[in-house]
Amino acid sequence: MTRKYLLLFFLIIYSKLYTQTLQGGVHTKNGQPIDAATVHILNTDRTTTTDREGKFIFSNIKEGRYQLNVTRVGYASLINSVKVGVDKTSTSIILTENGKQLDDIVVSSDKIETRLQQTPVAVSSLSAQKLNDYRAWNIADLTALVPSLYVIEHGNSTGSNFFNIRGTMGFSNGQSVATYVDGVYQFDYYSAPINFNNIERIEILRGPQGTLYGRNAFSGVVNIFTKKPTNGLHGYAEVDLGNYGQQRYTVGINTPIVKDKLFFNVSGQYNGRGSIYSDPTLNMKHYDGRKDYNINGNLKYFVNDKWQININAKTEHDDDRGAYPWAASDSAARNHPYQYFGNWENIEKRNNTNVSATINYFGKHFNFTSITSGIDYHIWIPGRYDFDFTSANLISGSNATRSRELTQEFRFTSPASISKWKWTGGAFLFAEKIKTNTNTYYDEDYAAYNPSAPYGTLTYTESKNSGIAFFGQATYNLTSKLNITMGARYDVERRQQDQTINYEKDEVITPLSGLESNHRTFNAFTPKVTLSYKLTDNSLVYASFAKGFRVGGFNIGATTVSQQFYSPEKSDNYEVAIKNNLFDNRLKLNVTAFYLQQKDQQVGTSTDGVNSLTLNVGNMNNFGIETEVTAILVKNLSIDWNASWSDAKYAKLNLYDYTSGSTVNYKGNRPINNPNISSMLAVQYNFPLTQTKQSLSLFVRGEYRYIGKYYLDFVNTDTQSGYGLVNARAGITAKKFEIAFWGRNINNVRYIAYGYGSYLLGSPRMYGVTFSIRF
Repeated sequence: MTRKYLLLFFLIIYSKLYTQTLQGGVHTKNGQPIDAATVHILNTDRTTTTDREGKFIFSNIKEGRYQLNVTRVGYASLINSVKVGVDKTSTSIILTENGKQLDDIVVSSDKIETRLQQTPVAVSSLSAQKLNDYRAWNIADLTALVPSLYVIEHGNSTGSNFFNIRGTMGFSNGQSVATYVDGVYQFDYYSAPINFNNIERIEILRGPQGTLYGRNAFSGVVNIFTKKPTNGLHGYAEVDLGNYGQQRYTVGINTPIVKDKLFFNVSGQYNGRGSIYSDPTLNMKHYDGRKDYNINGNLKYFVNDKWQININAKTEHDDDRGAYPWAASDSAARNHPYQYFGNWENIEKRNNTNVSATINYFGKHFNFTSITSGIDYHIWIPGRYDFDFTSANLISGSNATRSRELTQEFRFTSPASISKWKWTGGAFLFAEKIKTNTNTYYDEDYAAYNPSAPYGTLTYTESKNSGIAFFGQATYNLTSKLNITMGARYDVERRQQDQTINYEKDEVITPLSGLESNHRTFNAFTPKVTLSYKLTDNSLVYASFAKGFRVGGFNIGATTVSQQFYSPEKSDNYEVAIKNNLFDNRLKLNVTAFYLQQKDQQVGTSTDGVNSLTLNVGNMNNFGIETEVTAILVKNLSIDWNASWSDAKYAKLNLYDYTSGSTVNYKGNRPINNPNISSMLAVQYNFPLTQTKQSLSLFVRGEYRYIGKYYLDFVNTDTQSGYGLVNARAGITAKKFEIAFWGRNINNVRYIAYGYGSYLLGSPRMYGVTFSIRF
């Protein structure tokens, strides 16, 4: 009998320790309950919604301190701390209407959910609503939406957009900005999504982030999150129509398959545009155009209250006519705007599939995440593309690339309950195989330069790359206000390239002697340390130091040993910042200063005037200041302003001049396609028309984006002076629908968006209308 009583006693104690209940209510300042509010416990899978009386409840919550993220359409989101005791815990949460207070934003930049303004990292978050307000449809639309971000429009291609953060950019062989989609690393700009579909938010981290994000997070990270399925039945549809034959159709639905257990969402999108360019050489009034299709599906399964499985699949098909409508010179682009003088139609196609499975475990002592992914993309040019960008039949080419990647990440993080320690650690593994056919044809008119023309070089390359990395980061609260964060990552990567080069003349193919098989192993240790201090509950200052690493590699088509390899690029980054939430969360003011030292910079350069190679030729220093302001000036009148200034110069830049056969050091020159100033100002006013359940309101929005002077070549002879673009958006919005009229580059400024041996004008004035419904 005594044993039975002892057993009963221990069962009661156990239940007290492990079966606490957290309950509460969400209401307005006037005490009115708010129904359908989403309540999420940060760093767990626990999410619920409030009932008609504004009440919510969580059972089986372990004792400790947690953070609740509360969101509701029409109200500013809020993060609220709560301490769960040994018995029932009750909390009361007050939400403020939109237009009176700023959102309290959650980010996962440290791979742990944290409050944006209390995270000692230069990170900005663009919510789905922000992207909609900016009418940001694709990667190219992100320029200047956050400080120091410039997206280089590289052509009307299926994937030719390059990120430049803090003056550092990269091409296909070595991206300087790591792009992640739903936690999956995108090895190449061709594998990242071009168009945004069912996006929840985009987080943009500035400065080296190699500690947690690894390879090629050299100057920052672009983290794209799609919306995960939930327990309700709802959907949306959107139609966008504009000039130049712009048509964009998006539809999506979310549904539970098994209530409270298994959820599914799927969204599809078609994006088509007619011609902007003409080609007098081919007598084509409508030279270019594009058709993009993409589907995104998510499946979420709650195994139990600790285990969760997410499966995501994305597929895209892009069909671009008139890709790379470049001009041979700056003057040709400006004097003949939106005219292309090539001899080929430049058709480019791409298929891209991303599949991933994420397994999450939420425990008492730690959380665990496993992300397994596979990426398969194929990009090809069915015919040829013009390579001299003139009416002369000089040089043309063709290309086909097939890439397959497998990745695996294992990650352990500190549990959801708040303590003095917050930590993350894990491992990342990958295997990659790339097959590329690159052909260059020296056509009839090239005989003026080489009597052997016409002839061609046919290059077949197969690359096999693999790597493993171990990483860890920990934050310790030295005092209630002072924190120290230390982290490190060690990468080992093996790269192998097998290459064959053939010579073609009069349909006879002759093998060229060359370098056929090569391999190399790269490794890097990238530490980071941050010291942060809370001046007040709403102000944070921090200082950090981090090392950056961009992997080395091989050059396709290299013909000498010295050109065959390029080495890793490294950097040291120093950063100080202050983050403020002021005036009862009506003003966000963040200021960051950074100093960046880059060594052995990888630069694309030509040694013969035709082919491009990546070589280590430069050391660059960059000092800059970034500012972010978000404010509600008066009720329903909001302003977003960010700006950046940088002074980037080369301490060494040794470039080979193929015309003179000598190497010149362009010390003191500035990097290409890097504006010294960039700024975006957006002002929006919402005018409520009704107070019914539909909450009908009118909105008017204006934007001014200024891009400062930048250089189009490393010699710094070609420049694009500063310019400003005006965008606008206005319409009617309600709970279930929205109608918006929009215009981009309304002042129709002509500017060189890309220039480095060839030149591309930025998009002209674009305007249209958007109809969207939610059900």
